[in-house]
Amino acid sequence: MSSHDEYSSDEEDFVGGGQVTLGFVDVPLAEIKADDDPVTVEDTFIGGEPIWLHPESKPADRSLHCDNCKQKMALLLQAFAPLDGKDYDRVIYVFACKNSAQCSRQKGSVKAIRGVSKDPARVVQIKQQLKQQLDKQMDAKLKLEPKPFANPFGGNASASSNPFAAKANPFAKDVKQETATEAVERPDEQAGEAAAVNNVADASFSGYPGFLVYTEPEKLKRIQDEPELEKYRHLIEEMDEPEESSSKKGGRRDSTSSNGPVLDPQTSKISNMLDDKYFENFTNTVNHNPGQVLRYDLGGHPLLYNGKDDVAKKFISASGETLIPNPGYNPSSTRQFELQLMPKAIMDLEDVASKQVTDILNGMSWGTIIVATDVEDFMPHFDDHHVGYIDEWCGVQWEEST
Repeated sequence: MSSHDEYSSDEEDFVGGGQVTLGFVDVPLAEIKADDDPVTVEDTFIGGEPIWLHPESKPADRSLHCDNCKQKMALLLQAFAPLDGKDYDRVIYVFACKNSAQCSRQKGSVKAIRGVSKDPARVVQIKQQLKQQLDKQMDAKLKLEPKPFANPFGGNASASSNPFAAKANPFAKDVKQETATEAVERPDEQAGEAAAVNNVADASFSGYPGFLVYTEPEKLKRIQDEPELEKYRHLIEEMDEPEESSSKKGGRRDSTSSNGPVLDPQTSKISNMLDDKYFENFTNTVNHNPGQVLRYDLGGHPLLYNGKDDVAKKFISASGETLIPNPGYNPSSTRQFELQLMPKAIMDLEDVASKQVTDILNGMSWGTIIVATDVEDFMPHFDDHHVGYIDEWCGVQWEEST
């Protein structure tokens, strides 16, 4: 089989997954060498130390400390998430308390922060980048328009637009998209220096080891593999067998058997999960791309870890509308789903040996962390460095208790 045939065969096994962008772990931050491109606010990574939009501009202390134990939290995610067509930098941070014994499942032990930078020099630079992108799109469109004397029967496959082209990567780093022949027009030297992208990590945070994250559009397998949880259904069935066999033999049951078989905690947890269609959908979807640590779908819908808790009720209502609280700093606006952290993220951050989807069932404190942000992207206050930070809605779907 030729390499082309092999590639085509692989591609036929997948279908598009809508507008969802997935994040996967790349190289550890510790392995990035001094002569490599430095990690900046334009990168997305899990763990490590946060990089603020300006070295002297940080969120309020209360946003960085656990509401329960008052200790400084650890960074779970820093996502570079600029909005299409906007001329400013934007970052989403997610922090969590590492004192899981005391603070797990407690309100305020996981927080999300949205950061915005509208530095004038940087805005000029971004506007020039956006203008160049629009110019390129216009040039491409003009090339596709029919020419007056062109052969009406002539074809040029390479000139046709791709109807299946993926949308722009929400985490794309502009600098790395440039090529030698497509360099972005620079502002004057002074503005260029003022618009320098920050790459200073805040070393005051001691948390998880860091990993760069790369992104790809979600692809789903055409033929769905066996759902992970179905592999555990036999555990529940086996628990019923002794009761059934003793009943057939006329044997006496224990006095406690009138309440039905007693399941051990792990089997009980699996049983509850099997009865939840949302968790079944979660595991089936994750099984298509087991390595995903992040899902991004601005204005879309989260992949719910279960359909029973208070977080799920924010997205499941009779009216079909989300019930996420409106931002208190912008009460006339609403919030929309933006991103969520997946179980694989905590496996990487805590260096769990097994990397299988089945580890969702083993010992993690949370199933997914969902972040919703202001649809207007309003920032109530900017400091002297043109930077602002605000807490956003963060919902944690915890793992089933045993």
